[in-house]
Amino acid sequence: MPKLILDGEEIEIVPGTTVLAAALSRGRDIPHYCWHAGLSVAGNCRMCLVEVERSPKLVIACATQVADGMVVRTETDRVKKARAAMMEFFLINHPLDCPICDQAGECRLQEYAVEHGAGRSRFVEAKLTLNKAVDIGPHVLLDQERCIQCSRCVRFCDEITGTSELAFFRRGERTVIGIYPGRPLDNAYSGNVVDICPVGALTLKEFRFATRVWYLKNTPTVCAACARGCNVLVAVGQQQVLMTTQGQTDDRIKRIVPRPNEDVNGHWMCDEGRLSYRTLSSAPRLETAEAPAGTAADWDDAVARAAALLGDAARAGRLAAILSPRLTAEDLFAWRRLLEALGGGRIGVRRIARGADDALLVRADKGANSTGAAWILGESATEAAVLEAAARGEVAALLVVGDPLDSADSAAPDPAVRSRVASVIFVGPFVSGAAEGADVRLPAAAWAEEDGTLVNFEGRAQRVRRCHLPRGEGRPGWRIACDLAQAAGGDMPQWTSSDEVLEALAASVERFRGLDATTIGLLGVSRG
Repeated sequence: MPKLILDGEEIEIVPGTTVLAAALSRGRDIPHYCWHAGLSVAGNCRMCLVEVERSPKLVIACATQVADGMVVRTETDRVKKARAAMMEFFLINHPLDCPICDQAGECRLQEYAVEHGAGRSRFVEAKLTLNKAVDIGPHVLLDQERCIQCSRCVRFCDEITGTSELAFFRRGERTVIGIYPGRPLDNAYSGNVVDICPVGALTLKEFRFATRVWYLKNTPTVCAACARGCNVLVAVGQQQVLMTTQGQTDDRIKRIVPRPNEDVNGHWMCDEGRLSYRTLSSAPRLETAEAPAGTAADWDDAVARAAALLGDAARAGRLAAILSPRLTAEDLFAWRRLLEALGGGRIGVRRIARGADDALLVRADKGANSTGAAWILGESATEAAVLEAAARGEVAALLVVGDPLDSADSAAPDPAVRSRVASVIFVGPFVSGAAEGADVRLPAAAWAEEDGTLVNFEGRAQRVRRCHLPRGEGRPGWRIACDLAQAAGGDMPQWTSSDEVLEALAASVERFRGLDATTIGLLGVSRG
């Protein structure tokens, strides 16, 4: 392999690797704006200029491939002077409004101005005045004054979505970014242009002025909007709320952004998944135990009531459960173990499908753990089979577990079927569908409120992590299953963590053999 001498360090590089990619792979940050790992090379920002031995001029690291024996220096006086000059050009017409810019705190221009700028400006002319807060689509606003013309957003729309809504208009110093007349930025992945914008030119309407980024706590996890399982960072507010009880913090999810994983989602995510967190606060939440529905009850009393109903039905051979394909593998396994501990019963998994697969990431299957459910419960575990049995009068107690996000996901049986079922026990975070009219309702943690494992449609096991505490009395599904088993006197382990449940799952189900939180890691493990 070619050997590169980078600032005195000799390293071996895969043929075809650029100087910038080689430096980044070694933890060396050569400043850059236009280059992005998921896009083609544009080479127009000129911030990544480096010195190559025997080259008369500085070269751009993003477009220069490594040659065997190449000697590259990234911190010479000549390089530093070039970077300072480029920063001066970028700042000529850039507004100095960092205190009110939404990008403050994670702005490349702000960071590089401090690290590589001259610290002063020689320009005294008035800055150009351009359009601000331009509505260019359902989710994105454009500030033309802040654009540094890196072309990342243009290349994304050209190369990734193929929709080409964004382009540069005019020429010279009058060049501006914008959309074509009558063609708003309205593709299913529009939010990604905000993620890749290195400055504050493109902002997300749903996050704009919501908080400052230094108040956010980012948790690496997995999106549960469909069976793809995109890797994401969930940002939760940590700012103290002065208008409420002293010491309380605003712990709501503020935004979700993609986390790179070349084996799953690359560098991108869809807008549906990006904004899925809004349901957690906008949909009616079940926060306390109820027995029956609408009547608050003590947790232990509600669990005892549910356990009695489930136990009676199991002894009569008339117990059934419908589980959501969005549940974690740990939850699914725990509910299976509960039914086994009670003496057995039918189990069905809902099928949540809407629309169709697209050419990039979105899957029609909205069950984030449909594959995991099939591995744990079997391919024959279907909702239809359970409801057919209920219609025949073969189900006395129906346990419904899940987190329906809209009416289309509801597991509520047909009224005619419901009339043949004596008892319905609902466990979930939202008040909808089967939760209405249930004999017992127990609040469960929603996505982003518990740790666990999801298996995407390709058979890749990935970890979902708790980003904030469950609402009210909500708790993980596996914990509720343990409580019900204990109340019913069933023979079932009383696990104390999701890691313990995963350990038991790995010992019981072949596809999960050898898996634990460490093995799965941040990028997941393929078991397909």
